[in-house]
Amino acid sequence: MKKVILGIMLVLSFSTFIACAGGDSEKPASAQTEAATVNDIDVGAFKKLKEEKPGTIVDVRTPSEVASGIVEGAVVIDIYGDDFKGEISKLDKTKPIYVYCKSGGRSSNASKQLLDLGYTQVYNLMGGMTSWKAKGYPTVAVK
Repeated sequence: MKKVILGIMLVLSFSTFIACAGGDSEKPASAQTEAATVNDIDVGAFKKLKEEKPGTIVDVRTPSEVASGIVEGAVVIDIYGDDFKGEISKLDKTKPIYVYCKSGGRSSNASKQLLDLGYTQVYNLMGGMTSWKAKGYPTVAVK
């Protein structure tokens, strides 16, 4: 009889533990948020998205690279600048952010920093300005 009572108590204790441990699963789907991620996109998707879903275009190249032209409407914030994080933190968090560099490496780094700052709609141009120019897409001189 003691073994039966002990078994019942063990089962009840275990089921109570399982019910309490799954606390987040009881939340409604609207309360659960998915972690934001960087969207690495090719040049065609980048061009299309920036036109269809306006946001902020950010060129993170150095001044000497920027001298060769930028994507029209881009804000230039040198990733190697003294206050890079301070400058990108001023961007509007409610709009998509489209980031590019020369070939995609620095913009990937910058995109991750934007996520760390709470931005949720971040798009990184794979292949960077090199891919943009290879497709024959236009650039404009820096003002």
